[in-house]
Amino acid sequence: MKMPPLFSIVVTTHRRPQILERALNSLLTQTFTDFEIVLATDEGGIETKEAAARNLRESDIFLVLPHTKGPAETRNAGVHHATGRYILFLDDDDSYQSDFLQNIADSNVFVGNAINYTNYTKVRERQHPEGVELLSSTEVNTGTTEIGSLLVSNFIPNNAIVMSSSIAKHHRFDVNLNSHEDWDYLLSLVLQYEFNFLNIAGPVVHNNEGPSRNNTSSGSRTLDYLSIYRKWPIDDPEVKAKRKEMLKSFGLDLPQELL
Repeated sequence: MKMPPLFSIVVTTHRRPQILERALNSLLTQTFTDFEIVLATDEGGIETKEAAARNLRESDIFLVLPHTKGPAETRNAGVHHATGRYILFLDDDDSYQSDFLQNIADSNVFVGNAINYTNYTKVRERQHPEGVELLSSTEVNTGTTEIGSLLVSNFIPNNAIVMSSSIAKHHRFDVNLNSHEDWDYLLSLVLQYEFNFLNIAGPVVHNNEGPSRNNTSSGSRTLDYLSIYRKWPIDDPEVKAKRKEMLKSFGLDLPQELL
């Protein structure tokens, strides 16, 4: 009987075959090879299928889900079909450094029943039809931020978390949010599980200097923050005060007791 892989990497994509190839290539060049790729797309375009055909191996999984409604639902489907012992996430516009999975496998502080999270590299770039222009690169140490800060805003990108398959399959991304569903997902975890910091690098978050789902409009962002706060109420007055200040910085001043 074939043993399941150690890691499943759930990759989501939507009509971006060029940068999808970069994401997949960062997986295929990993120095650690006991993993599967679960590529899930919410559209069935020929260019996406061709990118998958060029980069996926026989053991990988390709899900074409034309009736899904964005990254939350697509990630949920990817997790559902994953067979690995541990789950990681990778969006099509991000990547991993080649030694990332090896560093996780070699870590002597990895905790199997916790939500493990790592450092990451933040890259600013400008994407053109003919290629990608690098603007800047910054190393981010997530271990310097207190984990309780997640109750106010997010500081851990979704490609910097590793958790057991059993945990991942019991939690779902909220398909009703227009943005920040990755932060909402972490909130569902931080209230139930230990978060364990791994002082290793590897994930690369590529920020395109242009429109994105998480910065298109302050009004949409404000409503999503308010929705998440009300979905995950906290009695701690200090947290409520910080939430109030966060919303106020967006232009919405609400009584603290409502948060």
